Amino acid sequence: MSQLANSRRQVSSIRTLTRQGKYLPAIQALHDTVLMMLKTPLMKAERDEFEKLISDGAYHIMSDQTVRKAAALELRYVPGKERELLDSLRMLRDVFQEHFQQQAEEGMRLVRERREQELKRGQALLDAGDVDGARGVFAALSRDASNDADLRADIGERFLRAGEYKDAADYLGDAIALKPEAAHLYNSLAVAQRKLGRYEEAEQSYLKAAQRGSGDPHLLFNMGRLYVDWKKWDKALKAARGALALDPGFEQAAKLMAYAEKMLHTNA
Repeated sequence: MSQLANSRRQVSSIRTLTRQGKYLPAIQALHDTVLMMLKTPLMKAERDEFEKLISDGAYHIMSDQTVRKAAALELRYVPGKERELLDSLRMLRDVFQEHFQQQAEEGMRLVRERREQELKRGQALLDAGDVDGARGVFAALSRDASNDADLRADIGERFLRAGEYKDAADYLGDAIALKPEAAHLYNSLAVAQRKLGRYEEAEQSYLKAAQRGSGDPHLLFNMGRLYVDWKKWDKALKAARGALALDPGFEQAAKLMAYAEKMLHTNA
């Protein structure tokens, strides 16, 4: 498509764009067409044509009530004064960029407020023992934010604290799929998997957490608890010793080590 044909197409779309509320694209289309006129040698018939198209485009933009309300300026096109029109279009573009940024920020604030309200409502249902009701609230909330790993992790942690381990594992697994670098999520997922008796899966989750995070005595302690449930006493002992090496004052890890040693000798 030639430059003139592309400009004709752009400027001819202004009326439709404005009616659709697409103000920035409409303003940009008019801006680009005026700029083309300044930079491109035109035959008289072509210039007359584009002067008419530009005049019509400016009229359609300024006839819109939203534009007139948002901008304290008037788009007036006088042939031969294209640079003045360009200046006005740039100012109008700046106005709408700021306007849409404010709208976006307000929209995000409302989304955050609604999310917090729904999380509180779901938590209240969990606290009241209405697990099915909480599931419905959290499912609707997560559907509205299909790519939000943090939201799924938050919901998963709430189910984990409530002892609903299947729901916790599902949400935490979804969060990890969206955010595989988050080491702490593997740890929480492993706890849910251990509670469900899915020991091999839990072990893999703990190992992935260890690969992605720095030395954490609580992670090793949790691995030790997994191995106790799994009755793998040698691995439980190794995990407890690792936790104590990182934190010699870790009393629970010391008790775990003593218990693992006892069970290892008993089953020798």
